Amino acid sequence: MKRMILYIFVRKGCCLCDAVKNNLLKINIKNIQSELIIKEIDIDRFDLYQDKFRKYDYEVPVLALQNNLTNQMHELPRISPRLKDSQLQNWLQKNILNYQNI
Repeated sequence: MKRMILYIFVRKGCCLCDAVKNNLLKINIKNIQSELIIKEIDIDRFDLYQDKFRKYDYEVPVLALQNNLTNQMHELPRISPRLKDSQLQNWLQKNILNYQNI
């Protein structure tokens, strides 16, 4: 099975970003895929993520999957910060499956 990284691009102080992050922390991500790791990227760290700042400035929160073997990154569809628990888990499973089929 591929090892994947789920990136969440956020901005500090963004209530939508905080809602998505908190909801992600409440589900058991290993039930979705055992090799999935979550990494947070603060786009306001302009010194580190200048390209991400330009791309996601008005779009956060953004979720993206990266395959560790190929380093290909695939942005997931926009996520509602209202999704939580089983809804969020189902949404992630569906989108991860779609990504694996690409």
